[in-house]
Amino acid sequence: MRVLIIEDEPLTRRGLIKLLQTIRVKGFNLDSISEAAYAEDAIPYLQEGRYDIIFTDIEGGEMNGLELISGYKELQGEAQWVIVSGYDSFTFAQKAILCGVKEYLLKPITKEKLSQTVERCLQGLKTKQHDFIGADEIDELLAGLGESIWSLDRLEAEKVFQDWSGQMEVKQLSSEYYCNILSHVMEVLFHRIASKGSQLMNAFHWEIAATGKREADKLFRNKCIEIIQLLEQKRKGNEVDPIEMAKNYILDHLDEEISLEEVAGKLGLNASYFSQLFKRETGQTFVKYRSSLRMEKAKELLLKKDIKVIDIPFLIGLNDHPHFTKTFKKYTGQTPSGFRRKMGVD
Repeated sequence: MRVLIIEDEPLTRRGLIKLLQTIRVKGFNLDSISEAAYAEDAIPYLQEGRYDIIFTDIEGGEMNGLELISGYKELQGEAQWVIVSGYDSFTFAQKAILCGVKEYLLKPITKEKLSQTVERCLQGLKTKQHDFIGADEIDELLAGLGESIWSLDRLEAEKVFQDWSGQMEVKQLSSEYYCNILSHVMEVLFHRIASKGSQLMNAFHWEIAATGKREADKLFRNKCIEIIQLLEQKRKGNEVDPIEMAKNYILDHLDEEISLEEVAGKLGLNASYFSQLFKRETGQTFVKYRSSLRMEKAKELLLKKDIKVIDIPFLIGLNDHPHFTKTFKKYTGQTPSGFRRKMGVD
């Protein structure tokens, strides 16, 4: 658990830190505590980090606690905010509720009161997490389906998706959000299979549009089977495409500025011949193919809450952020930030 404390009274702040380090609440495993005296001092912390529980005083410097919450509650997403005050004021409590804050901790802070507050915050975190599908869950589904589909194992692919579907049953997910996630998984899955050397049909539609979870699951399963059938037709007994090694090399060095000549050299091929072979097998030029892989990788990274949008270009071999934004929008029809909002990350 990551905790941020905003309190201008040093004694109160140190006391709260000590209590947090000593309370015993099931599920509360303290990883770090950040502290700031005033609301304005906390802004850099809120902009750069993500917290599970945030304690803030109402009074303070130029900005009060309620103004801070109003400005940064959306950015902090799942964080549970706790108002800390020496005033049992209905007006303050009412304003806190309007800001979406449910916890109000009165001074003096006791171990018992703090423990009860933390317990309720943990319950609030658990409830919010039910409404979100994490990047690690998506990665696990992609890995399982990618391997089973590539090996044409329908039974294993079905098992992987059944496990996923069971995990999703306990989550409170809107149909639109769930379909957005499944559409993203299907698109990435299709590109991953294609990147291994199988030129699947270009007209494949990966969008999942349904009015309910069961219908969405059925559509997704059918599309997985469709990809397996396409692979079976493509291979006709051949397991690996001749230029799979080239594609794997590009994928492994995606964050570097490798050239067509370099890849051809690694394979012992003439650059001109490799260029023609690559386009014939993939339907794309080397540069366009590499750009597509970078954008797919960017989409994966955008699903990870702990990675800032501004850092993503450097992780995929693009050192120009405006160029990345322009390329991503051209590729997906959305800005990086817009994609994050659609996928429920922000």
